[in-house]
Amino acid sequence: MEKQEDDFRRSLNYINNWPQGTRDDFVLHALDCSAIVAITDTRGRILSVNTRFEEISGYTRDELIGNDHRMLRSGQHDQKFFRQMYRTIASGHVWHGEICNRRRDGALYWVDTTIVPHVSESGKVTSYVAIRFDITARKQAENHLKSSRQNLQKAVNTDFLTKISNRQHFSHTLRRTLRRSTADHICLALLDIDTFKTINDTSGHDSGDRLLRKVAEKLQSFQNDRCFIARIGGDEFAILMTGNAPSQFEMTLLDILGQMRFSFRNRTMTHACTVSIGYISVPLPDAREKTLLKCADLALYAAKTDGRNRIRKYHSAMEEKLDLAARLRKRVQTGLRNQSIEVFYQPIFSLRIPGRISFEALLHWDHPQHSVLSPQHFPEIFEDPRLTLALNSFVTQRVMQDIRQLHDQNIRFERIAINITSCDLEGGDFFHKIATLADEMNVPLDTLALEVTENIFCRPHHRQVEQELDTLHRKGVQISLDDFGTGFASLTHLKTITFDYVKINRAFVAGLERHGTDAAIIRGVIDIVHSLGRKVVAEGIGSAPQVRALLEMECDFVQGDFLCEAVPVMDIPAALEKIRYKALL
Repeated sequence: MEKQEDDFRRSLNYINNWPQGTRDDFVLHALDCSAIVAITDTRGRILSVNTRFEEISGYTRDELIGNDHRMLRSGQHDQKFFRQMYRTIASGHVWHGEICNRRRDGALYWVDTTIVPHVSESGKVTSYVAIRFDITARKQAENHLKSSRQNLQKAVNTDFLTKISNRQHFSHTLRRTLRRSTADHICLALLDIDTFKTINDTSGHDSGDRLLRKVAEKLQSFQNDRCFIARIGGDEFAILMTGNAPSQFEMTLLDILGQMRFSFRNRTMTHACTVSIGYISVPLPDAREKTLLKCADLALYAAKTDGRNRIRKYHSAMEEKLDLAARLRKRVQTGLRNQSIEVFYQPIFSLRIPGRISFEALLHWDHPQHSVLSPQHFPEIFEDPRLTLALNSFVTQRVMQDIRQLHDQNIRFERIAINITSCDLEGGDFFHKIATLADEMNVPLDTLALEVTENIFCRPHHRQVEQELDTLHRKGVQISLDDFGTGFASLTHLKTITFDYVKINRAFVAGLERHGTDAAIIRGVIDIVHSLGRKVVAEGIGSAPQVRALLEMECDFVQGDFLCEAVPVMDIPAALEKIRYKALL
Protein backbone atom coordinates (compact mmCIF):
# COMPACT_ATOMS: atom_id res chain seq x y z
CA MET A 1 0.00 0.00 0.00
CA GLU A 2 2.88 2.43 0.81
CA LYS A 3 4.42 1.75 -2.62
CA GLN A 4 1.11 2.61 -4.30
CA GLU A 5 0.98 5.89 -2.38
CA ASP A 6 4.56 6.73 -3.33
CA ASP A 7 3.92 5.97 -7.00
CA PHE A 8 0.77 8.09 -6.98
CA ARG A 9 2.51 11.03 -5.32
CA ARG A 10 5.46 10.89 -7.72
CA SER A 11 2.99 11.02 -10.60
CA LEU A 12 1.28 14.06 -9.05
CA ASN A 13 4.62 15.81 -8.53
CA TYR A 14 5.52 15.20 -12.15
CA ILE A 15 2.21 16.62 -13.39
CA ASN A 16 2.42 19.55 -10.97
CA ASN A 17 5.52 20.78 -12.78
CA TRP A 18 3.40 21.45 -15.92
CA PRO A 19 1.77 24.84 -16.55
CA GLN A 20 -1.44 25.11 -14.53
CA GLY A 21 -3.96 25.17 -17.41
CA THR A 22 -2.26 22.41 -19.38
CA ARG A 23 -2.00 20.26 -16.31
CA ASP A 24 -5.64 20.52 -15.27
CA ASP A 25 -7.00 19.99 -18.77
CA PHE A 26 -4.85 16.96 -19.40
CA VAL A 27 -5.61 15.26 -16.09
CA LEU A 28 -9.34 15.74 -16.53
CA HIS A 29 -9.23 14.51 -20.11
CA ALA A 30 -7.13 11.44 -19.16
CA LEU A 31 -9.46 10.52 -16.32
CA ASP A 32 -12.60 10.95 -18.43
CA CYS A 33 -11.16 8.75 -21.18
CA SER A 34 -10.04 5.87 -19.02
CA ALA A 35 -11.58 5.87 -15.57
CA ILE A 36 -14.79 6.15 -13.55
CA VAL A 37 -14.27 9.09 -11.22
CA ALA A 38 -16.19 10.46 -8.25
CA ILE A 39 -15.41 12.94 -5.49
CA THR A 40 -17.10 12.65 -2.09
CA ASP A 41 -16.86 14.55 1.15
CA THR A 42 -15.76 12.92 4.37
CA ARG A 43 -19.34 11.82 5.14
CA GLY A 44 -19.65 9.93 1.85
CA ARG A 45 -21.79 12.54 0.10
CA ILE A 46 -21.13 12.71 -3.66
CA LEU A 47 -19.74 16.07 -4.77
CA SER A 48 -18.77 15.31 -8.38
CA VAL A 49 -18.86 12.48 -10.93
CA ASN A 50 -17.67 12.13 -14.51
CA THR A 51 -19.60 10.85 -17.54
CA ARG A 52 -18.32 7.27 -17.22
CA PHE A 53 -19.65 7.14 -13.65
CA GLU A 54 -23.10 8.07 -14.94
CA GLU A 55 -22.90 5.43 -17.68
CA ILE A 56 -21.94 2.51 -15.45
CA SER A 57 -24.23 3.39 -12.52
CA GLY A 58 -27.29 4.21 -14.64
CA TYR A 59 -27.90 7.38 -12.62
CA THR A 60 -27.69 10.92 -13.97
CA ARG A 61 -25.28 13.44 -12.51
CA ASP A 62 -28.19 15.34 -10.91
CA GLU A 63 -29.41 12.14 -9.21
CA LEU A 64 -25.96 11.36 -7.85
CA ILE A 65 -24.61 14.69 -6.65
CA GLY A 66 -25.67 15.44 -3.10
CA ASN A 67 -26.66 11.84 -2.36
CA ASP A 68 -24.80 9.46 -0.09
CA HIS A 69 -22.43 7.11 -1.89
CA ARG A 70 -24.07 4.23 -0.01
CA MET A 71 -26.91 4.39 -2.56
CA LEU A 72 -24.72 2.23 -4.79
CA ARG A 73 -24.11 -0.56 -2.25
CA SER A 74 -24.86 -4.05 -3.54
CA GLY A 75 -24.97 -5.98 -0.27
CA GLN A 76 -22.06 -8.14 -1.46
CA HIS A 77 -19.64 -6.79 1.16
CA ASP A 78 -19.98 -6.98 4.93
CA GLN A 79 -19.53 -4.17 7.43
CA LYS A 80 -15.98 -5.29 8.23
CA PHE A 81 -15.00 -4.64 4.61
CA PHE A 82 -16.22 -1.04 4.73
CA ARG A 83 -14.86 -0.38 8.22
CA GLN A 84 -11.37 -1.35 7.07
CA MET A 85 -11.74 0.84 3.97
CA TYR A 86 -12.90 3.90 5.91
CA ARG A 87 -10.25 3.40 8.59
CA THR A 88 -7.59 3.48 5.87
CA ILE A 89 -8.79 6.57 3.98
CA ALA A 90 -9.78 8.48 7.11
CA SER A 91 -6.16 8.19 8.27
CA GLY A 92 -5.02 9.82 5.04
CA HIS A 93 -3.85 6.66 3.27
CA VAL A 94 -4.74 5.45 -0.21
CA TRP A 95 -7.07 2.43 -0.32
CA HIS A 96 -7.18 -0.03 -3.23
CA GLY A 97 -9.53 -2.96 -3.74
CA GLU A 98 -12.38 -4.47 -5.73
CA ILE A 99 -15.97 -3.36 -4.99
CA CYS A 100 -19.30 -4.66 -6.21
CA ASN A 101 -21.90 -1.90 -6.74
CA ARG A 102 -25.53 -1.93 -7.84
CA ARG A 103 -26.81 -0.03 -10.90
CA ARG A 104 -30.03 1.90 -10.91
CA ASP A 105 -31.76 -1.02 -12.71
CA GLY A 106 -30.62 -3.44 -9.99
CA ALA A 107 -27.82 -5.09 -11.98
CA LEU A 108 -24.49 -5.62 -10.23
CA TYR A 109 -21.17 -4.42 -11.54
CA TRP A 110 -17.61 -4.71 -10.26
CA VAL A 111 -15.01 -1.97 -10.20
CA ASP A 112 -11.31 -2.00 -9.36
CA THR A 113 -11.17 1.00 -7.05
CA THR A 114 -8.50 3.36 -5.73
CA ILE A 115 -9.65 5.95 -3.17
CA VAL A 116 -7.26 8.85 -2.60
CA PRO A 117 -7.92 11.15 0.40
CA HIS A 118 -7.32 14.86 -0.02
CA VAL A 119 -5.36 16.08 2.99
CA SER A 120 -5.26 19.80 3.81
CA GLU A 121 -2.16 21.68 4.90
CA SER A 122 -3.28 21.25 8.48
CA GLY A 123 -3.26 17.46 8.00
CA LYS A 124 -7.01 17.03 7.99
CA VAL A 125 -8.79 14.87 5.40
CA THR A 126 -11.29 17.07 3.56
CA SER A 127 -12.54 14.89 0.69
CA TYR A 128 -11.93 11.70 -1.30
CA VAL A 129 -11.31 11.04 -4.97
CA ALA A 130 -12.36 7.55 -6.10
CA ILE A 131 -10.91 6.28 -9.38
CA ARG A 132 -12.47 3.10 -10.69
CA PHE A 133 -12.14 0.69 -13.62
CA ASP A 134 -14.89 -1.67 -14.77
CA ILE A 135 -13.89 -5.33 -14.17
CA THR A 136 -17.36 -6.85 -14.41
CA ALA A 137 -16.49 -9.06 -17.40
CA ARG A 138 -13.49 -10.47 -15.59
CA LYS A 139 -15.52 -11.20 -12.46
CA GLN A 140 -18.21 -12.94 -14.49
CA ALA A 141 -15.57 -15.12 -16.13
CA GLU A 142 -14.11 -15.97 -12.71
CA ASN A 143 -17.54 -16.91 -11.35
CA HIS A 144 -18.23 -19.09 -14.38
CA LEU A 145 -14.92 -20.89 -13.93
CA LYS A 146 -15.62 -21.32 -10.21
CA SER A 147 -19.01 -22.87 -10.97
CA SER A 148 -17.43 -25.18 -13.55
CA ARG A 149 -14.81 -26.21 -11.02
CA GLN A 150 -17.42 -26.97 -8.38
CA ASN A 151 -19.43 -29.11 -10.78
CA LEU A 152 -16.31 -30.90 -11.92
CA GLN A 153 -15.20 -31.47 -8.33
CA LYS A 154 -18.57 -33.01 -7.51
CA ALA A 155 -18.30 -35.29 -10.54
CA VAL A 156 -14.72 -36.20 -9.66
CA ASN A 157 -15.76 -37.14 -6.09
CA THR A 158 -18.68 -39.34 -7.18
CA ASP A 159 -18.49 -42.93 -8.36
CA PHE A 160 -19.91 -42.98 -11.88
CA LEU A 161 -21.73 -46.30 -11.45
CA THR A 162 -23.21 -46.25 -7.96
CA LYS A 163 -23.52 -42.46 -7.52
CA ILE A 164 -22.02 -42.61 -4.04
CA SER A 165 -18.64 -41.23 -2.99
CA ASN A 166 -15.58 -42.65 -4.74
CA ARG A 167 -12.12 -43.51 -3.54
CA GLN A 168 -10.82 -39.98 -3.90
CA HIS A 169 -13.61 -38.55 -1.76
CA PHE A 170 -13.09 -41.34 0.77
CA SER A 171 -9.35 -40.58 1.05
CA HIS A 172 -10.07 -36.90 1.55
CA THR A 173 -12.78 -37.63 4.17
CA LEU A 174 -10.52 -40.03 6.06
CA ARG A 175 -7.70 -37.48 6.24
CA ARG A 176 -10.09 -34.73 7.28
CA THR A 177 -11.61 -36.96 9.98
CA LEU A 178 -8.18 -37.79 11.36
CA ARG A 179 -7.32 -34.09 11.53
CA ARG A 180 -10.57 -32.55 12.75
CA SER A 181 -12.94 -35.04 14.37
CA THR A 182 -13.76 -34.48 18.03
CA ALA A 183 -14.91 -38.08 18.58
CA ASP A 184 -13.03 -40.47 20.87
CA HIS A 185 -12.80 -43.45 18.49
CA ILE A 186 -12.65 -44.14 14.79
CA CYS A 187 -13.60 -47.29 12.89
CA LEU A 188 -12.66 -48.16 9.33
CA ALA A 189 -14.40 -51.13 7.74
CA LEU A 190 -13.88 -52.57 4.27
CA LEU A 191 -16.72 -54.53 2.65
CA ASP A 192 -16.32 -56.92 -0.26
CA ILE A 193 -19.17 -58.65 -2.17
CA ASP A 194 -18.67 -62.41 -1.89
CA THR A 195 -20.64 -63.34 -5.01
CA PHE A 196 -19.55 -60.53 -7.29
CA LYS A 197 -17.11 -62.47 -9.45
CA THR A 198 -19.55 -65.35 -9.84
CA ILE A 199 -22.35 -63.04 -10.96
CA ASN A 200 -20.04 -61.23 -13.36
CA ASP A 201 -18.76 -64.49 -14.87
CA THR A 202 -22.13 -66.22 -15.16
CA SER A 203 -24.54 -63.36 -15.81
CA GLY A 204 -22.41 -60.68 -17.42
CA HIS A 205 -21.12 -57.26 -16.43
CA ASP A 206 -24.55 -55.66 -16.66
CA SER A 207 -25.72 -57.88 -13.82
CA GLY A 208 -22.55 -57.10 -11.88
CA ASP A 209 -23.22 -53.39 -12.29
CA ARG A 210 -26.81 -53.80 -11.08
CA LEU A 211 -25.55 -55.67 -8.03
CA LEU A 212 -23.06 -52.90 -7.23
CA ARG A 213 -25.79 -50.29 -7.45
CA LYS A 214 -28.08 -52.29 -5.17
CA VAL A 215 -25.37 -52.79 -2.55
CA ALA A 216 -24.53 -49.08 -2.71
CA GLU A 217 -28.19 -48.18 -2.26
CA LYS A 218 -28.48 -50.38 0.83
CA LEU A 219 -25.25 -49.01 2.28
CA GLN A 220 -26.34 -45.45 1.69
CA SER A 221 -29.25 -45.91 4.08
CA PHE A 222 -26.67 -46.16 6.89
CA GLN A 223 -24.87 -42.94 6.00
CA ASN A 224 -25.11 -40.05 8.47
CA ASP A 225 -22.86 -37.52 10.20
CA ARG A 226 -21.00 -40.33 11.97
CA CYS A 227 -20.98 -42.89 9.14
CA PHE A 228 -19.47 -42.23 5.70
CA ILE A 229 -19.89 -44.69 2.80
CA ALA A 230 -17.79 -44.91 -0.39
CA ARG A 231 -17.02 -47.28 -3.22
CA ILE A 232 -13.24 -47.46 -3.35
CA GLY A 233 -12.76 -49.89 -6.22
CA GLY A 234 -14.27 -52.90 -7.95
CA ASP A 235 -16.70 -54.52 -5.52
CA GLU A 236 -15.03 -53.04 -2.44
CA PHE A 237 -16.71 -50.42 -0.27
CA ALA A 238 -15.41 -48.43 2.69
CA ILE A 239 -17.39 -47.59 5.83
CA LEU A 240 -15.86 -44.89 8.01
CA MET A 241 -17.41 -44.32 11.45
CA THR A 242 -16.63 -42.11 14.43
CA GLY A 243 -18.12 -42.13 17.92
CA ASN A 244 -17.55 -42.30 21.64
CA ALA A 245 -18.88 -45.85 22.13
CA PRO A 246 -16.81 -48.38 20.11
CA SER A 247 -19.36 -51.12 20.81
CA GLN A 248 -21.75 -49.31 18.47
CA PHE A 249 -19.39 -49.85 15.52
CA GLU A 250 -19.80 -53.62 15.44
CA MET A 251 -23.56 -53.35 16.01
CA THR A 252 -23.81 -51.13 12.93
CA LEU A 253 -21.62 -53.50 10.94
CA LEU A 254 -23.78 -56.46 12.00
CA ASP A 255 -26.85 -54.57 10.75
CA ILE A 256 -25.07 -53.93 7.46
CA LEU A 257 -24.06 -57.59 7.18
CA GLY A 258 -27.71 -58.59 7.67
CA GLN A 259 -28.94 -56.10 5.06
CA MET A 260 -26.47 -57.51 2.56
CA ARG A 261 -27.97 -60.99 2.71
CA PHE A 262 -30.48 -60.84 -0.11
CA SER A 263 -31.49 -62.65 -3.29
CA PHE A 264 -30.31 -61.19 -6.55
CA ARG A 265 -32.11 -62.33 -9.67
CA ASN A 266 -31.21 -61.89 -13.30
CA ARG A 267 -32.95 -63.27 -16.40
CA THR A 268 -31.96 -66.89 -15.93
CA MET A 269 -31.09 -67.50 -12.28
CA THR A 270 -31.18 -66.22 -8.71
CA HIS A 271 -28.04 -65.61 -6.68
CA ALA A 272 -27.73 -65.51 -2.91
CA CYS A 273 -25.76 -62.35 -2.21
CA THR A 274 -23.53 -61.98 0.86
CA VAL A 275 -20.59 -59.81 1.84
CA SER A 276 -17.44 -60.02 3.96
CA ILE A 277 -16.42 -57.19 6.28
CA GLY A 278 -13.09 -56.49 7.94
CA TYR A 279 -12.61 -53.59 10.30
CA ILE A 280 -10.35 -51.90 12.81
CA SER A 281 -11.41 -49.69 15.71
CA VAL A 282 -8.91 -47.53 17.62
CA PRO A 283 -8.87 -44.37 19.75
CA LEU A 284 -8.78 -41.43 17.37
CA PRO A 285 -5.48 -39.98 18.69
CA ASP A 286 -3.77 -43.30 17.87
CA ALA A 287 -5.17 -43.56 14.33
CA ARG A 288 -2.92 -43.30 11.26
CA GLU A 289 -4.25 -43.39 7.70
CA LYS A 290 -1.96 -46.07 6.29
CA THR A 291 -2.28 -48.23 9.39
CA LEU A 292 -6.08 -48.08 9.31
CA LEU A 293 -6.21 -49.07 5.66
CA LYS A 294 -3.66 -51.82 6.03
CA CYS A 295 -5.26 -53.33 9.12
CA ALA A 296 -8.81 -53.15 7.75
CA ASP A 297 -7.58 -54.84 4.59
CA LEU A 298 -5.95 -57.63 6.62
CA ALA A 299 -9.18 -58.08 8.58
CA LEU A 300 -11.17 -58.26 5.33
CA TYR A 301 -8.77 -60.87 4.00
CA ALA A 302 -9.31 -62.88 7.18
CA ALA A 303 -13.11 -62.63 6.82
CA LYS A 304 -12.94 -63.97 3.27
CA THR A 305 -10.49 -66.75 4.03
CA ASP A 306 -12.54 -67.79 7.08
CA GLY A 307 -15.52 -68.59 4.86
CA ARG A 308 -17.04 -65.22 3.85
CA ASN A 309 -20.43 -63.85 4.90
CA ARG A 310 -18.94 -62.68 8.19
CA ILE A 311 -17.22 -59.85 10.07
CA ARG A 312 -13.64 -59.92 11.33
CA LYS A 313 -11.94 -57.35 13.53
CA TYR A 314 -8.24 -56.74 13.07
CA HIS A 315 -5.84 -58.30 15.56
CA SER A 316 -2.08 -58.72 15.63
CA ALA A 317 -2.18 -62.34 14.43
CA MET A 318 -3.02 -61.00 10.99
CA GLU A 319 0.48 -59.58 10.57
CA GLU A 320 1.60 -62.43 8.33
CA LYS A 321 0.72 -60.40 5.30
CA LEU A 322 3.01 -57.65 6.52
CA ASP A 323 5.80 -60.19 6.80
CA LEU A 324 5.20 -61.19 3.22
CA ALA A 325 5.52 -57.56 2.18
CA ALA A 326 8.81 -57.32 4.04
CA ARG A 327 10.12 -60.33 2.15
CA LEU A 328 9.02 -58.71 -1.10
CA ARG A 329 10.96 -55.57 -0.24
CA LYS A 330 14.04 -57.65 0.36
CA ARG A 331 13.66 -59.24 -3.08
CA VAL A 332 13.39 -55.80 -4.65
CA GLN A 333 16.59 -54.72 -2.91
CA THR A 334 18.22 -57.80 -4.36
CA GLY A 335 16.79 -56.91 -7.77
CA LEU A 336 18.47 -53.50 -7.60
CA ARG A 337 21.79 -55.16 -6.88
CA ASN A 338 21.58 -57.82 -9.58
CA GLN A 339 20.02 -55.41 -12.12
CA SER A 340 16.83 -57.40 -12.62
CA ILE A 341 15.09 -54.10 -11.98
CA GLU A 342 15.55 -51.68 -14.85
CA VAL A 343 14.03 -48.61 -16.47
CA PHE A 344 11.67 -48.90 -19.44
CA TYR A 345 10.33 -46.05 -21.55
CA GLN A 346 6.79 -45.55 -22.82
CA PRO A 347 6.24 -42.99 -25.61
CA ILE A 348 3.90 -40.04 -25.18
CA PHE A 349 2.48 -38.97 -28.55
CA SER A 350 1.16 -35.62 -29.71
CA LEU A 351 -2.32 -35.67 -31.23
CA ARG A 352 -1.68 -32.33 -32.88
CA ILE A 353 1.85 -32.65 -34.24
CA PRO A 354 2.58 -36.19 -35.56
CA GLY A 355 6.12 -37.22 -34.82
CA ARG A 356 6.37 -35.13 -31.66
CA ILE A 357 7.30 -37.74 -29.04
CA SER A 358 8.35 -37.71 -25.39
CA PHE A 359 8.80 -40.64 -22.99
CA GLU A 360 7.86 -41.57 -19.45
CA ALA A 361 10.46 -43.51 -17.46
CA LEU A 362 8.89 -46.56 -15.73
CA LEU A 363 10.35 -49.11 -13.34
CA HIS A 364 10.20 -52.75 -14.52
CA TRP A 365 11.18 -55.81 -12.56
CA ASP A 366 12.21 -59.01 -14.28
CA HIS A 367 10.72 -61.13 -11.49
CA PRO A 368 12.13 -64.67 -11.06
CA GLN A 369 8.65 -66.26 -10.76
CA HIS A 370 6.75 -63.96 -13.11
CA SER A 371 7.14 -62.04 -16.31
CA VAL A 372 8.25 -58.43 -16.22
CA LEU A 373 6.31 -56.57 -13.51
CA SER A 374 5.59 -52.86 -13.27
CA PRO A 375 5.26 -51.00 -9.93
CA GLN A 376 1.48 -51.51 -9.64
CA HIS A 377 2.24 -55.20 -9.07
CA PHE A 378 4.37 -54.46 -5.99
CA PRO A 379 2.92 -51.30 -4.39
CA GLU A 380 4.00 -52.43 -0.90
CA ILE A 381 7.53 -51.45 -1.87
CA PHE A 382 6.66 -47.78 -1.97
CA GLU A 383 5.52 -47.83 1.65
CA ASP A 384 9.21 -48.06 2.58
CA PRO A 385 10.66 -44.53 2.22
CA ARG A 386 14.30 -45.64 2.12
CA LEU A 387 13.67 -48.24 -0.57
CA THR A 388 11.55 -45.76 -2.52
CA LEU A 389 14.41 -43.26 -2.42
CA ALA A 390 16.84 -45.91 -3.62
CA LEU A 391 14.56 -46.84 -6.53
CA ASN A 392 13.97 -43.24 -7.51
CA SER A 393 17.66 -42.42 -7.32
CA PHE A 394 18.36 -45.40 -9.57
CA VAL A 395 15.72 -44.22 -12.07
CA THR A 396 17.08 -40.67 -12.15
CA GLN A 397 20.64 -41.82 -12.75
CA ARG A 398 19.59 -44.24 -15.47
CA VAL A 399 17.38 -41.68 -17.23
CA MET A 400 20.30 -39.23 -17.42
CA GLN A 401 22.52 -41.94 -18.93
CA ASP A 402 19.86 -42.98 -21.42
CA ILE A 403 19.20 -39.41 -22.55
CA ARG A 404 22.85 -39.13 -23.48
CA GLN A 405 22.68 -42.49 -25.31
CA LEU A 406 19.57 -41.46 -27.28
CA HIS A 407 21.21 -38.19 -28.26
CA ASP A 408 24.34 -40.02 -29.37
CA GLN A 409 22.15 -42.27 -31.55
CA ASN A 410 20.43 -39.19 -33.05
CA ILE A 411 17.02 -40.39 -31.87
CA ARG A 412 14.77 -37.37 -31.85
CA PHE A 413 12.52 -36.83 -28.85
CA GLU A 414 11.43 -33.92 -26.72
CA ARG A 415 11.67 -35.01 -23.11
CA ILE A 416 11.81 -37.93 -20.70
CA ALA A 417 9.51 -37.69 -17.68
CA ILE A 418 10.50 -38.94 -14.22
CA ASN A 419 7.90 -39.69 -11.55
CA ILE A 420 8.50 -37.89 -8.27
CA THR A 421 7.19 -39.17 -4.92
CA SER A 422 6.88 -37.44 -1.56
CA CYS A 423 9.83 -39.51 -0.33
CA ASP A 424 12.11 -37.72 -2.79
CA LEU A 425 11.47 -34.46 -0.98
CA GLU A 426 12.27 -35.59 2.56
CA GLY A 427 15.82 -34.24 2.47
CA GLY A 428 14.89 -30.93 0.92
CA ASP A 429 17.63 -31.00 -1.72
CA PHE A 430 16.11 -33.22 -4.40
CA PHE A 431 15.76 -30.47 -6.98
CA HIS A 432 19.35 -29.37 -6.41
CA LYS A 433 20.46 -32.97 -6.98
CA ILE A 434 18.52 -33.10 -10.25
CA ALA A 435 20.16 -29.91 -11.54
CA THR A 436 23.64 -30.96 -10.36
CA LEU A 437 23.40 -34.45 -11.86
CA ALA A 438 22.16 -33.06 -15.18
CA ASP A 439 25.09 -30.65 -15.26
CA GLU A 440 27.63 -33.36 -14.41
CA MET A 441 26.27 -35.67 -17.14
CA ASN A 442 25.88 -32.87 -19.68
CA VAL A 443 22.12 -33.42 -19.96
CA PRO A 444 20.12 -30.32 -20.92
CA LEU A 445 17.42 -29.61 -18.36
CA ASP A 446 14.98 -28.90 -21.18
CA THR A 447 15.03 -32.62 -22.03
CA LEU A 448 13.59 -33.49 -18.60
CA ALA A 449 10.07 -33.48 -17.20
CA LEU A 450 8.94 -34.17 -13.63
CA GLU A 451 5.60 -35.87 -12.98
CA VAL A 452 4.27 -34.97 -9.55
CA THR A 453 1.11 -36.09 -7.77
CA GLU A 454 -1.14 -34.01 -5.56
CA ASN A 455 -0.08 -35.64 -2.29
CA ILE A 456 3.25 -33.83 -2.63
CA PHE A 457 1.42 -30.53 -2.20
CA CYS A 458 -0.39 -31.70 0.92
CA ARG A 459 2.91 -31.90 2.81
CA PRO A 460 3.73 -29.44 5.61
CA HIS A 461 6.44 -27.68 3.56
CA HIS A 462 4.65 -27.66 0.23
CA ARG A 463 5.44 -23.96 -0.33
CA GLN A 464 9.14 -24.76 -0.51
CA VAL A 465 8.42 -27.61 -2.91
CA GLU A 466 6.39 -25.28 -5.12
CA GLN A 467 9.20 -22.73 -5.13
CA GLU A 468 11.83 -25.32 -6.06
CA LEU A 469 9.61 -26.70 -8.81
CA ASP A 470 9.21 -23.17 -10.10
CA THR A 471 13.00 -22.70 -10.09
CA LEU A 472 13.53 -25.88 -12.12
CA HIS A 473 10.71 -24.85 -14.44
CA ARG A 474 12.45 -21.56 -15.17
CA LYS A 475 15.57 -23.56 -16.05
CA GLY A 476 13.65 -25.54 -18.66
CA VAL A 477 12.27 -28.58 -16.79
CA GLN A 478 8.62 -29.26 -17.58
CA ILE A 479 6.19 -30.01 -14.75
CA SER A 480 3.29 -32.43 -15.15
CA LEU A 481 0.45 -32.95 -12.63
CA ASP A 482 0.10 -36.74 -12.68
CA ASP A 483 -3.01 -38.82 -11.91
CA PHE A 484 -5.20 -35.74 -12.10
CA GLY A 485 -8.64 -36.30 -10.64
CA THR A 486 -7.60 -38.98 -8.14
CA GLY A 487 -6.20 -36.69 -5.46
CA PHE A 488 -7.41 -33.88 -3.23
CA ALA A 489 -7.91 -30.26 -4.28
CA SER A 490 -6.89 -30.81 -7.87
CA LEU A 491 -8.61 -27.63 -9.05
CA THR A 492 -6.92 -25.62 -6.33
CA HIS A 493 -3.58 -26.94 -7.57
CA LEU A 494 -4.37 -25.84 -11.11
CA LYS A 495 -4.63 -22.33 -9.74
CA THR A 496 -1.59 -22.25 -7.43
CA ILE A 497 1.10 -24.51 -8.91
CA THR A 498 3.42 -23.93 -11.84
CA PHE A 499 2.81 -26.69 -14.37
CA ASP A 500 2.88 -27.39 -18.11
CA TYR A 501 0.74 -30.52 -18.39
CA VAL A 502 -2.10 -32.27 -16.63
CA LYS A 503 -2.23 -36.05 -16.90
CA ILE A 504 -5.73 -37.51 -16.86
CA ASN A 505 -5.75 -40.73 -14.86
CA ARG A 506 -6.24 -43.98 -16.76
CA ALA A 507 -9.38 -44.74 -14.71
CA PHE A 508 -11.26 -42.00 -16.56
CA VAL A 509 -9.83 -42.99 -19.94
CA ALA A 510 -10.88 -46.61 -19.38
CA GLY A 511 -14.54 -45.57 -19.05
CA LEU A 512 -14.43 -43.18 -21.99
CA GLU A 513 -16.32 -45.47 -24.39
CA ARG A 514 -18.81 -46.86 -21.87
CA HIS A 515 -19.70 -44.05 -19.52
CA GLY A 516 -20.86 -40.57 -20.41
CA THR A 517 -19.70 -39.27 -17.03
CA ASP A 518 -16.07 -40.11 -17.77
CA ALA A 519 -16.28 -38.38 -21.14
CA ALA A 520 -17.86 -35.32 -19.52
CA ILE A 521 -15.14 -35.21 -16.86
CA ILE A 522 -12.36 -35.53 -19.43
CA ARG A 523 -13.90 -32.85 -21.64
CA GLY A 524 -14.29 -30.55 -18.64
CA VAL A 525 -10.68 -31.06 -17.56
CA ILE A 526 -9.42 -30.38 -21.08
CA ASP A 527 -11.47 -27.19 -21.35
CA ILE A 528 -10.31 -25.89 -17.97
CA VAL A 529 -6.64 -26.73 -18.56
CA HIS A 530 -6.70 -25.21 -22.05
CA SER A 531 -8.30 -22.05 -20.65
CA LEU A 532 -5.22 -21.76 -18.43
CA GLY A 533 -2.93 -22.06 -21.45
CA ARG A 534 -1.66 -25.54 -20.51
CA LYS A 535 -1.68 -28.99 -22.16
CA VAL A 536 -3.41 -32.30 -21.36
CA VAL A 537 -2.02 -35.85 -21.53
CA ALA A 538 -4.38 -38.86 -21.39
CA GLU A 539 -2.70 -42.04 -20.15
CA GLY A 540 -3.77 -45.68 -20.24
CA ILE A 541 -4.98 -45.63 -23.87
CA GLY A 542 -6.44 -49.06 -24.64
CA SER A 543 -8.18 -48.72 -28.00
CA ALA A 544 -8.40 -46.76 -31.23
CA PRO A 545 -11.88 -45.35 -30.36
CA GLN A 546 -10.40 -43.82 -27.22
CA VAL A 547 -7.77 -42.06 -29.32
CA ARG A 548 -10.37 -40.77 -31.76
CA ALA A 549 -12.62 -39.56 -28.92
CA LEU A 550 -9.71 -37.73 -27.29
CA LEU A 551 -8.76 -36.23 -30.64
CA GLU A 552 -12.30 -34.84 -31.01
CA MET A 553 -12.04 -33.38 -27.50
CA GLU A 554 -8.80 -31.66 -28.57
CA CYS A 555 -6.66 -33.55 -26.07
CA ASP A 556 -3.00 -32.71 -26.71
CA PHE A 557 -1.09 -35.94 -25.94
CA VAL A 558 -1.82 -39.66 -25.44
CA GLN A 559 0.03 -42.57 -23.90
CA GLY A 560 -0.75 -46.25 -23.38
CA ASP A 561 0.07 -49.87 -24.16
CA PHE A 562 -2.29 -49.86 -27.15
CA LEU A 563 -0.09 -47.26 -28.81
CA CYS A 564 3.25 -48.58 -27.64
CA GLU A 565 4.27 -50.63 -24.62
CA ALA A 566 7.12 -49.49 -22.43
CA VAL A 567 10.45 -50.82 -23.73
CA PRO A 568 14.11 -50.70 -22.63
CA VAL A 569 16.19 -47.91 -24.10
CA MET A 570 17.87 -50.21 -26.63
CA ASP A 571 14.49 -51.15 -28.13
CA ILE A 572 13.19 -47.60 -28.56
CA PRO A 573 14.21 -47.23 -32.25
CA ALA A 574 12.51 -50.50 -33.23
CA ALA A 575 9.41 -49.71 -31.17
CA LEU A 576 8.97 -46.33 -32.80
CA GLU A 577 9.08 -47.90 -36.25
CA LYS A 578 6.11 -50.16 -35.69
CA ILE A 579 3.83 -48.20 -33.37
CA ARG A 580 0.15 -48.47 -34.16
CA TYR A 581 -0.29 -44.78 -33.44
CA LYS A 582 0.87 -43.86 -36.94
CA ALA A 583 -1.99 -45.77 -38.50
CA LEU A 584 -4.62 -43.96 -36.45
CA LEU A 585 -4.12 -40.47 -37.80
